[in-house]
Amino acid sequence: MARPTASPIRLSARWALVLGAVGFGTGFFGPLTLNPEANTGPLVGILITGPGGAIAGACLGALLGMLSVSPSRQHQLLALACTALAVGTLYYCLPQPAVRGNVIDAEVVACDLPTRKLTEATRIWEHAVASVTWAAPSANWEQTAASNVRRDTGVVLTLRVRRRSAVLSHRRPWDTGRTSAGRWVDVNESKEYYADDAGSGCAAYLARPRQLYWPAVDPDLDPTRPAAIWPPTDTLGFLQLQRLEPVPVQYERLLH
Repeated sequence: MARPTASPIRLSARWALVLGAVGFGTGFFGPLTLNPEANTGPLVGILITGPGGAIAGACLGALLGMLSVSPSRQHQLLALACTALAVGTLYYCLPQPAVRGNVIDAEVVACDLPTRKLTEATRIWEHAVASVTWAAPSANWEQTAASNVRRDTGVVLTLRVRRRSAVLSHRRPWDTGRTSAGRWVDVNESKEYYADDAGSGCAAYLARPRQLYWPAVDPDLDPTRPAAIWPPTDTLGFLQLQRLEPVPVQYERLLH
């Protein structure tokens, strides 16, 4: 004799409990395992997939109860729903590509010596030091930074950036270590950078045609770790500039 089907209310509660638990578990532990550096962490399970799974389960369970679906078919559908929810949640938790930096297509529109930026930079850092109460500035930071900037042999270039392409490092299990370049994005903005490949004379830089540059990113930079010297006293750190470098060959091949 066929087993009687559960009432829509009981079926709704059962499905809500099962799918809610699956959504909570995969959404809680998935980010911690697959993408531990993500700032969402277990909140995916607590706020999204747990409640979402419970609501979806309640609706599906009630619907199946009203349609008088057989218990065996209910079990099959429940297993399928749990699998789909778990796979979808884990896929959502996989890490997105990390941006290694941006290749820029730009032209030089102005050139200046680093010392011309010293007064403005000092004022900015003085304000930061006065505002921060949880960190002590390094001793004689103003004098050290000013001395380093005055001795510097590079220049500060103002570039008209026409477009930008992000270089991405993929981190999913099937493409870990693969590098790609995003599509060119039109930006049309002016921004200052540091350069020293042609010395401290501006003529050579101003004569350059529009070309591709690689604003270098420090690979060892960890934004979660306090700086050893604060405020920074090196030229690039004190003036808050990126160094312009030629586009690395391995990245140039990726551009399209």
